[in-house]
Amino acid sequence: MELRHLRSFTAVAEELNFRRAAERLHMAQPALSAQIKALENHLGVSLFERTTRSVKTTHTGRVFLDEARAVLAAAGQAEQRAKKAKQGLVGTLRLGVIAPNANAWLAGILRGFRHRFPGVQLSLFDLTTPEQIERLRAGELDAGLLRPPVGFPELEAKLVAESAQALALPAGHRLAKKRTLRWTDFHNEELVLGHPRMQHGFYDAFLAACERAGAKPTVAQYTNDIQTKLWLISAGFGIAPTVATLAEVHRPGLVFRALPPGLPPVQTMLVWRRSDDSPILTHFRACFDGV
Repeated sequence: MELRHLRSFTAVAEELNFRRAAERLHMAQPALSAQIKALENHLGVSLFERTTRSVKTTHTGRVFLDEARAVLAAAGQAEQRAKKAKQGLVGTLRLGVIAPNANAWLAGILRGFRHRFPGVQLSLFDLTTPEQIERLRAGELDAGLLRPPVGFPELEAKLVAESAQALALPAGHRLAKKRTLRWTDFHNEELVLGHPRMQHGFYDAFLAACERAGAKPTVAQYTNDIQTKLWLISAGFGIAPTVATLAEVHRPGLVFRALPPGLPPVQTMLVWRRSDDSPILTHFRACFDGV
């Protein structure tokens, strides 16, 4: 049984006339009659009561008509979705994001994408850079917003944002009262940092700048979770260099101050698999053109 058999049956059931049904389907009447007969033989039932003057659906035919219409409607919908999927208008984009990038800049990018492609579902995953790279390589993410370096030839990367570094510290900390910070101010200060294997350059740059100035801070706590990190700082466990965009959201007991000059900006890369030719991914990448 094929869709053409269902279309032929539905046309006859709605017209109750083989000639009109054949005209509607743009086919010869004998060919239509043959299709209906083949369908009845396949099902092992009579779908129509035929006389020389009229055609009526049987009880079985009326029940089958409801099902045939549903199948044809579903097939039509599937065809339309397949065409839209080819154009990248429907589907899912699995996007990895590191927590500091969940800011107003990214919100604007995602709003613009959602406005242009409302049929695409965005699935966001809060993951560290190593976790994103692992899932990208495994095909479990379509794209990731992460820190460099990437370092795998099967992955393509594009620089999409740079942010200054800032110092996060408890509101009552002595350095919170200073207008201008110097590298020597960090001598013997306790730091809250990410685990060494999860660090991506900017912690090292901060520590190197301190060392050049003769300052020797100590690491008091390690954590990879950004919310835990900010909570520890606000609770007085230490201070930390971080991305300045985190200051966009007010948190009780936590303040941000500009760091002394000399640090490189924190880079955000958009990363995807070179072999991925998904039209949805192409549309998403285009959102970052010119940024």
